[in-house]
Amino acid sequence: MPTIRDRGKPGKGRFQVQVRMAGFPARTASFPTKRLAERWAVTIEAEMVEGKHFRNVEARRRTLGEAIDKYLETELAKKRTPAKAMHGFTLPWWKARAGSIKMADITAPLIVDLRDKLAREPYRRAKANAKRPTIKTGQAAPEYKRTPSTVDRYLECLGHVLTVARKEWHWISHNPMDGVSKLSKRKGRVRYLNTDERDALLRETRKDVRLHLLVVLALSTAARAGELVRHLLWRDVDLSEGRLLFRETKNAEPRPVWLHGEALRLLKDHAKVRRIDNDHVFPGASGVGIYDYSDPFKAACKAAGLVDFRFHDLRHTAATYLAMEGATEAQLRAIGGWKSGVVKQYVHIASSDAKDVMARMNKKHLGGADGE
Repeated sequence: MPTIRDRGKPGKGRFQVQVRMAGFPARTASFPTKRLAERWAVTIEAEMVEGKHFRNVEARRRTLGEAIDKYLETELAKKRTPAKAMHGFTLPWWKARAGSIKMADITAPLIVDLRDKLAREPYRRAKANAKRPTIKTGQAAPEYKRTPSTVDRYLECLGHVLTVARKEWHWISHNPMDGVSKLSKRKGRVRYLNTDERDALLRETRKDVRLHLLVVLALSTAARAGELVRHLLWRDVDLSEGRLLFRETKNAEPRPVWLHGEALRLLKDHAKVRRIDNDHVFPGASGVGIYDYSDPFKAACKAAGLVDFRFHDLRHTAATYLAMEGATEAQLRAIGGWKSGVVKQYVHIASSDAKDVMARMNKKHLGGADGE
């Protein structure tokens, strides 16, 4: 029960009220009228009963900087490599600009102001002293503006910090990100290789055995670069069945794919000269680490006359070829690992049907007989 004392002194704080409840720190406040004191006491008692009071106390005591530090210490290790890197470079931006603000004062309007500042401010990404510098010493680095999709990624990272602070740490009673809109995103890329472009690129990649195998596998399987280069190990390759298993994927769901024709033939040849000291299918040049395909691929694209083409566009190209061969939406999602609430329940069925679709696509667009 609250205790209300009449201090007998006219003025702003005549009635002093104190609320006590087991398991919570006592709360004390003063009001000019007894009615206001009683209303406040009822509100505080209700918050204590509902479990909100502790969060409100923490929100007034903790800062956003503390939340970000705790998140980086306890949550970052749980994330996969791409998400880990994204949180690692976005959260320091929020901490630098709002780290000293109490969690109770982190509001939707404040986040919106910071979001707009993030979108407006220029930034530099080139450093002369970097491991692989793109500018010369003394040269000024060019300035860029963040795209709407980049700003949205910053918001997503901060939003997850606030979600964990609410659900697990109980530092706040609601997530202010609920009142913040993301910026409109640009349309997704639709770049893919037509027949002439594909032939030109493959003519150039044939000059580099490893690069050619990587590009053909990407076109054959619609796999991501990281799935092929960083995560594909020989123990997950079945050459007799022509099957790869991607254990680590962007969606954290293992995904099998089948190889046919030229892709299978090239991989069998590659297996004959594989390194025994590195289980990666694409190890680094000296056997340490993984294959750095970036510069060779850019050079091949330039020599082939391709404009605005990225390695990830090979994945879209493969998906386009598969769709041309009549692959259903469910089959495409099973092959490439795209997620959808609508088709997810059919993915395990479509994954077996997808083998025939992939065989037809490979035979038409990449040629060759299976494994020969």
